[in-house]
Amino acid sequence: MPPPPQEQQPHPQERRRAPPPVDDAMAYSDDMAAFYDAWVGREEQVVAELTAALALPSRSRRDAALAPLVDAALRHVASYYEHKSRLADRDVVAALDPRWLTPLERTFLWAWGWKPALVFRFLGGGAGATPQQRRALQELQAATAAAEREVDREVAAVQESLAGPRVLAALGRQQAPPRNGEAAADDAVAAVGRSLRVLLGAADALRERTLRAVVGLLAPEDAAAFVAAMLGFHLSVRRAGRDWSHGQRR
Repeated sequence: MPPPPQEQQPHPQERRRAPPPVDDAMAYSDDMAAFYDAWVGREEQVVAELTAALALPSRSRRDAALAPLVDAALRHVASYYEHKSRLADRDVVAALDPRWLTPLERTFLWAWGWKPALVFRFLGGGAGATPQQRRALQELQAATAAAEREVDREVAAVQESLAGPRVLAALGRQQAPPRNGEAAADDAVAAVGRSLRVLLGAADALRERTLRAVVGLLAPEDAAAFVAAMLGFHLSVRRAGRDWSHGQRR
């Protein structure tokens, strides 16, 4: 098949693949499902390393070992959002339809990803936190909830725009011959796509920002236990979802 015309080709920066930000041995794939499987495999290693470091007998050894492991875990999470962002730049609809997740994982979706406030459930009650830390965490939780409400409002606005007459005309046209006014309808669809891309980026940024903010308020050992619990929960959901899906196909 001949290559598409030059004007239809993606920008060179979109075609060029950046080097892996977390682990050079972890090859990024153009296929999101393949990337995600490799990413989950690395996540299992991250949790195992954190768990082993948390079991060290000496507090000083634990703190020395845990800080770089927590940083590596945060970079690991960020690599998922970076890869998904590149996918969204090429095809926002594909990024909004995460078929690489199991059905059980998809039950946790909020704005095409996990809800930022979910991370506060993995703090372990805050028994070791100081009064200042607890107050800062409460303020962060309130700010996160407010940011979630703002994203909800913006998502609702985009959903309403999808029902606009020009968008509906473009969606309903399908393969019909072009007619006058269809360019404007196509522009309306493109505008919705751009809005969805911005919203996806904003929601993922809120997820990552909330995670990093919580970690920044905790002592090294508490931060490691928090991250290990959160990632371990995701791995449990992933495994349960795959087992359930396999059982349904039998």
